[in-house]
Amino acid sequence: MKRLFFKKSYLFLIVIFILFPIVIINIDFTFKNINKPYYPNVLHLSDEPPSFNCTLLPDINYDSLNAMWYDSKIEMLIITPDRTDFINAVKPLMEWKNEKGIKTIILSNFSLYNGVDNAEKIRNMIKSYYEKENIQWVLLAGDANDDLIPIREVFNPDTKRWGDGRTETIPGEYYKPTDFYYSDLTGTWDSDGDKNWGESPKDNAFGLDEISWIPEVYVGRLPADNAVELEIMINKTLKYETNPQIGDWMNRMLLAGGVSSYVPQEYESRLTSYIIENYAKSQMNYTHLVEEKGNLTKSNLDYYFDMGYSTVIMAGHGIPTAYYRNPSTAGYTSSEASTSSNSYMPSLVYLDACSTSSYDDFDYSYNDNSIGEVLIKQINSGAIGAIGGLRVTWYFDGDINLEKLNRGNAKLFWKEFFQEKKYQQGKALYDSKVSYINSDYYKKELGIEGPEIYDFERKNILTYCLLGDPELDIYTNKPVQVLNPFTEDIYEGQLVSLVIKDINNNTIPNARVHFNTKNGIYYTIYADINGIIKFRVPTQLNQDINVTITGHNLIPSHFNFSINSDIIKPEIGNSITHTPKNPSTSDKNCFNIEVYDNQSGIESVFLLLSQNNFNDFNYFQLSNGWNNDDHIFSFNIGMLKPGKYSYLFVFRDFANNTNISYNNAFKFSIVKPITDYILIISIILTFGIIAISTFLVYKEIQTQSRLFEKLRST
Repeated sequence: MKRLFFKKSYLFLIVIFILFPIVIINIDFTFKNINKPYYPNVLHLSDEPPSFNCTLLPDINYDSLNAMWYDSKIEMLIITPDRTDFINAVKPLMEWKNEKGIKTIILSNFSLYNGVDNAEKIRNMIKSYYEKENIQWVLLAGDANDDLIPIREVFNPDTKRWGDGRTETIPGEYYKPTDFYYSDLTGTWDSDGDKNWGESPKDNAFGLDEISWIPEVYVGRLPADNAVELEIMINKTLKYETNPQIGDWMNRMLLAGGVSSYVPQEYESRLTSYIIENYAKSQMNYTHLVEEKGNLTKSNLDYYFDMGYSTVIMAGHGIPTAYYRNPSTAGYTSSEASTSSNSYMPSLVYLDACSTSSYDDFDYSYNDNSIGEVLIKQINSGAIGAIGGLRVTWYFDGDINLEKLNRGNAKLFWKEFFQEKKYQQGKALYDSKVSYINSDYYKKELGIEGPEIYDFERKNILTYCLLGDPELDIYTNKPVQVLNPFTEDIYEGQLVSLVIKDINNNTIPNARVHFNTKNGIYYTIYADINGIIKFRVPTQLNQDINVTITGHNLIPSHFNFSINSDIIKPEIGNSITHTPKNPSTSDKNCFNIEVYDNQSGIESVFLLLSQNNFNDFNYFQLSNGWNNDDHIFSFNIGMLKPGKYSYLFVFRDFANNTNISYNNAFKFSIVKPITDYILIISIILTFGIIAISTFLVYKEIQTQSRLFEKLRST
């Protein structure tokens, strides 16, 4: 009995030893939670913040903002031969481009660049500016020969391989000219070094396509043989943009649908009718001349053209000097083009026909006499822009959906122009090429290797080029003045959002807004398709800003505004929140704050977190970019270690005015979790059990020893 009682006593001691620490820890944990203060979810600013120096926080980096306003990048290149007379002829156009906000320079020193010939040197010069500037537009000011601004001839034997006896109207079955060479700046154009430029994979020694097909810049050409011709085209362009003859012609489109074949029946009026119904009808008045209806006569086309039309398309067959209204009858010739009397009403002319804009020096017997070149060189008449093929172009019989080759190219051009509102003639042309390459027909029906295999597909994309200024905006209505959008106060650092509208309250898609001052500001922004512009005003600018607004169907309009100083600190909104209310080490902490600044706007909000009354701290920063104006900021800082924390907010506007948000309730504690004590308890219990076990073993050994001694003594 005595021995049994002793074992029970040991057992009791073990239980007490195990339970006592758990009870004590549980009481301690409960006590801490009972006495832990409750912090409301919504905390209002009311108390003075602790002493804190805001200069410890990172400064606002104004460099990128100031760079936009004071160091704008070049947007357009005008490339001339290295001749003083050519350079002087284009200077007025450069000055106008800069005045309206297209930062433009004249380049003639292409001989300084690497290249096997002048064409490659010019392209490498364009590439160098593209890589370091913001160029979008390239105007080649000179005719397409080696002494002026050469054109690139690519290896593309389309008629040789696919012509079925058909040859080029202009001699040369293997090499075909294109200015696309100056637009695609990422293609190799001669990766195998055999001087056969622009080869398809089947002709390239490495099986590669030497053309990338996605243009980087928009290219146009003024095909001047001399400075006098160049000056004529420059003056016509300036007159068109700065002082046009305003009239109904600006809202008219002339369409000529010829017959390409009677058997099988291929009427191009299907194309012209489609353009009217789907693109032009909602924006333009139109005259539609149709061969099968009998009104597409040579006299009619000449008469209506001379009446003046903003845009013109002639679809059918062609040779350099004639557009054919049917396979054997000319409808419009270089002779009519040379006597065009649409004075001060020059048209954008799209020639959907073979060879009608062959402006390279292919054969001096033509004497620069293609329709496109004659039209663009007319004094204040003819064309303000001419788009056409330099060589044979292609179409498919039975092209029901108008999606292939000539018809697909033309349809997508007018879609880009009217529907996508790309009224700048170079943009409409080159973007329509991209649309064609991305079309379902091109990708699905031809297959992924289609453009690599078929020379005629490559040819059509390459041969349609632009004569004229690529940046020029084509009228689709009478131009009007702009409403002054700068009627409200504007503050330094402010993010300004405005809608550009004309005096008829119509929004102006892609309007150009140019700012300048005497101290060097030169900054241009573009509205989106809905006429909306956003810009961040520079700081510490104590002078008026002059504004020039140009755009589609606009008379260039001039305004100015003053910038007001912002000396008012930003203010806190309705509430600050910290969740969860009682965080643990496993909770993710989230802080929300609402702040406002009605002048320059909130630049940054800082959350400062400290465990020693901000003698030192961690900070978290959320900022608005130059194009953002948020006023609600959420800091998700994740899990925190146990301890007592204080926090405050610093908010700063774009004029560098700061304010601090602090409240005595901006404190919280995170206790050690029970799991932190389990390890300690486990260690204590482990050593306790070992000690008790050792003790019990020792006692048992003593007992057994006494028993053994007793047995031995008996």
